[in-house]
Amino acid sequence: MWQPITSGETRREAWTVIEEIERSLAKHLTSDSLLSSNPTLAAGTAGLALFFAYLDAARPGSDAGDRALECLGQSIDRLASANIGPSLYSGFAGVGWVIEHLRGGFFDGDDDLTDPIDGAVEELLESPGQQPYELIRGVAGYGMYLLERLPHPTAASLIVQVIDHLEATAERSEVGCTWFTPPEWELDRQRELMPQGCYNLGVAHGIPGVLGFLAAAQRAGITDPRIEDLAGGTVRWLLAQQNAEDHNSVFPAYFAPGTGPLPARTAWCYGDLGIAAVLLLAARSFGRPEWEEEAVALAHGAANRSAEVTGVDDACLCHGFAGNAHLFVRLYQATGDPVLREAALSWIDQALASRRPGEGVAGFSAWYAEVDGGGKWVADTGFLMGAAGVGLALLAAASDVEPEWDRVMVVSVPPRDVETTEEAATEKAGAA
Repeated sequence: MWQPITSGETRREAWTVIEEIERSLAKHLTSDSLLSSNPTLAAGTAGLALFFAYLDAARPGSDAGDRALECLGQSIDRLASANIGPSLYSGFAGVGWVIEHLRGGFFDGDDDLTDPIDGAVEELLESPGQQPYELIRGVAGYGMYLLERLPHPTAASLIVQVIDHLEATAERSEVGCTWFTPPEWELDRQRELMPQGCYNLGVAHGIPGVLGFLAAAQRAGITDPRIEDLAGGTVRWLLAQQNAEDHNSVFPAYFAPGTGPLPARTAWCYGDLGIAAVLLLAARSFGRPEWEEEAVALAHGAANRSAEVTGVDDACLCHGFAGNAHLFVRLYQATGDPVLREAALSWIDQALASRRPGEGVAGFSAWYAEVDGGGKWVADTGFLMGAAGVGLALLAAASDVEPEWDRVMVVSVPPRDVETTEEAATEKAGAA
């Protein structure tokens, strides 16, 4: 059972900030035309729908539920006309994920709401190798949408195609199994540093995100022997990339053949903490206690790292104070490890202390780095980089509602006394 990790003054402050985020987001919905026309998960109304829905679950009886339905309705209405791509975080797959996540448990809706998204994903999967393999923008992300769509039979059949795609594009060697990122799929800074392509070790854009999908598919009851084979090879390859000499970043962010690895920050998107959470999910999903030992050791290393070397600039969910707090909260709830609890509380304190009333959105601004090394502070309302994500992380720390929304981040390791039974997994998987 999920339990709030905060208490006393910290919990009261967290709720004060959550309610300030609620008020600020409500104002932005009525005054910001760019926000209301953006249906996406990462930065648009689908992400805000998650915040308001979970707030309604944690504090029923207010108008947060109405706000959630308003945001979700805007996302659905804008989906056909918005000029967005297919991706999980900034495209139509993410809007579909939110619809499926909230449908049934939060609102009543027909299961054909996302039929057009199913058709679009099916077209994308017809050409193996033409789509990035990753979570945020690619095939692993489509897979996460389809897992949320289960037990719909179309989703079950398309998940097989996702696995086909990952198997066809994997590189196999004596070290294990991995995926290469060619230059056309790199982010701008990566392409500048590694113009020939790279191996990406971030959960957001790299190999650990694929592992997270495979673990989630196994947990959902998908009965395909290739899932465990791919996951085992991926873990072997990942663990072989550790650099014990770099105490600030055991895993690099990315590297290219013939190019030294680039150190990572401590975050979900890149670095040891995100990999630890995904590895723990894989350990529990596949029943591999040796992977759990690796995951907990990696999390301990991140917990013992001083904040000054983590590369954290703001509070965002992707790579900020609140995001790190949430990962440690999730890891603590899954293990009961007191070291991880103390780390979670420390990062929560830092997230709250980073707030600047009167600035940004409810006092939170996001730092957007630029290719030339500079950057700018932005008032961001969104799930991934903005106030909605900060609010969701604080809710997870201050309420007894399990943050199942973090399935979309492939880190949703169940609390210690919650296990998915074989019967429940089979029912969820349906015809898969």
